[in-house]
This record gives sequence, structure tokens and C-alpha cells, in this order.
Amino acid sequence: MTVVTLSSKGRLTLPADVRSKIKATRFLVVFEGNSIRLIPLPDPLELKGSVKIPWSIEELEEAGEEFVSRRVEG
Repeated sequence: MTVVTLSSKGRLTLPADVRSKIKATRFLVVFEGNSIRLIPLPDPLELKGSVKIPWSIEELEEAGEEFVSRRVEG
């Protein structure tokens, strides 16, 4: 178990051994009663290419433009 201190600016520094195990720089903060839970979030750039979509960029752009024009008109 590791004890850390909150700075006067509200910053919390995780020790190097903890950071090396987690390997994340962004966290979701969840309040659970009187506790705070930090959930590591994946780097969005690491997810690039992991999801396959059946449309081209051009098709997505065109659909987006159609959506916006319908929304502005209606």
C-alpha cells in the first residue's frame, strides 16, 4: 500500500512504481462513498485501426453533411 499527498493546488502524484504498472496518463475519477477510484483510460491513438467500419471516409462525410443540412432545414 502506498500513501500519497494532495498538493495545495489539488495535484496528486502517483509514485513511479505505480505509474509503471498502470501505464496510463488519463483516468476516469469515480466517487464511491468517501473514496475516490481512478480508472485508467486507454490512449485514443492506440485504438486507431482497432474498429473496422463498413464505410469510407467520403461516405461518412457525405452522411454527416446530409444530416446537418436536414437539421438546419427542419
